[in-house]
Amino acid sequence: MFRLPGFTIGDSWFVESDGVAHGFFCTSPEPRPSWNWDVGHAVSRDLVHWEFLGFALKRGAGESWDSQTLSTGSVLAWKGRFWMAYSALRRGENPPTRKVHRVGLAVSEDLYSWTKYAHNPVNERDPRLYERLGPVHKAFGQWRDPFLFQAQGRVCQLVCARSKHPDRTRRGAVGLATSGDLRTWQVEPPLRADPIATEIEVPQVYRIGGRYYLLFCTSADRIVPWFRRRFPGHPFRNADFSMVGDSPLGPFHIHGTGEVLPPDAPVQPYASRLIQWQGQWVMLGTATVDGTRCICDPIPVVATATGIRAA
Repeated sequence: MFRLPGFTIGDSWFVESDGVAHGFFCTSPEPRPSWNWDVGHAVSRDLVHWEFLGFALKRGAGESWDSQTLSTGSVLAWKGRFWMAYSALRRGENPPTRKVHRVGLAVSEDLYSWTKYAHNPVNERDPRLYERLGPVHKAFGQWRDPFLFQAQGRVCQLVCARSKHPDRTRRGAVGLATSGDLRTWQVEPPLRADPIATEIEVPQVYRIGGRYYLLFCTSADRIVPWFRRRFPGHPFRNADFSMVGDSPLGPFHIHGTGEVLPPDAPVQPYASRLIQWQGQWVMLGTATVDGTRCICDPIPVVATATGIRAA
């Protein structure tokens, strides 16, 4: 597993190139890391032993759009270069609980050196389609955790968002934006996915064996009442979940609780990602082990008719 002494590790994301796994992760030495993340970079040849290379991206200067904190992202190989989408908050937007997430890009030729796109941010919430503020306990504007993938001839970006569904308990949504060039974006209506939580964090889509899987995470306190009532007595916890669909853009449906790992799994990562490594799909995520936040060792998973499950 990967630890970084003196730093807290937050959400992470991964890409493989020429037999090397590149891990990018939110990290901070600050006691309140949620408002002080930069993006670290580590590499591995076995997903267990990692070498820290420093910072891929740092917060912007002054009151630039990404000056407060960087947040969860993803990397897409596209037209001979690597593109990293990340979300961020601006310093000075007050009060703090009314801050607005936006999405920007950075580009790299080799995954080691990154340059922020000059015209960031590239997209943010469309008020005609998405709610401005979420629940009171976390009321900043949700448009975060961008995940890039190609589908139907375009680049698609998924984000954690809040819809304008008339039932506020069903507004937790997977937001969508699309682009033909990664610079100009069209914000689209949210994916059709079962609204099981007030926030569907770190949404991702993978095609495995002819099916499409929506992987995401949410905390126990965000599980909505109608879904919780389906499983009386079940010990919901901060966990990774999956849904299944026949299309990369849904609709996606949950089967059972949808949890990827059982409650008694020895390590319980959060905000996990899938990576295909040496012919096997595995899951990597952020976990607390012996009181320290780390990126866990790879957990083998299988894709079934009812979702992603531990192998």
